Amino acid sequence: MGRPADTYNAFRMRVLPAFHSALDALVGGYALSDTPSEEYVGTLHCAEPEVEELLASVGFSRNLVASLKIRVDGNISDGSWVSRDSLLADHQLHAILHDGDGGVDVYAHWEYSSIRHPYRHYLARDYDAETGVRLTRSILSDTAAEHDISWTIESRHRRHAWYFDLLRTVSEDLASRVADVQERFLGGLTSESDGIVQRAVSALR
Repeated sequence: MGRPADTYNAFRMRVLPAFHSALDALVGGYALSDTPSEEYVGTLHCAEPEVEELLASVGFSRNLVASLKIRVDGNISDGSWVSRDSLLADHQLHAILHDGDGGVDVYAHWEYSSIRHPYRHYLARDYDAETGVRLTRSILSDTAAEHDISWTIESRHRRHAWYFDLLRTVSEDLASRVADVQERFLGGLTSESDGIVQRAVSALR
């Protein structure tokens, strides 16, 4: 039997793409959004459950209402976590996990709290990637060693699929087309739920 987190993530991957289509058609809203490279915090060289344990130990909780995050290379987020000073704090630190070849890639941003200011949060007012990255790196510097987890900040050219970011600066459409070609070359997505997500990713692009 898999972890509860695996079941939760599988549920999100199956439901949110369809929800995104409905929101987009009805009110121009979204349930899918991208993970930009400027939010990159670092790569933790361990399994995802260990990263989740670390985040929980410093006050993060699983973010149940976050949109499904998708990188420009098509990699879909495996977890969304949030930290607030209090339940009714104005702002929150939002961390996103992407499972990669060399470990777990962590991304983060600082934003209005989805509880205290849901409308401002949804419109991404006061969104700040730089502050989110700085705060999360500080947390990792203080706590990763205590959990026996090594982590590195990979330079842009060494990150997974770095060339998609380069292509994206030229053309979002070009980056998306190259990602689609790579996906087909590597065998494509096989499960029904992944197929649903992939179609939604194409729509998002």
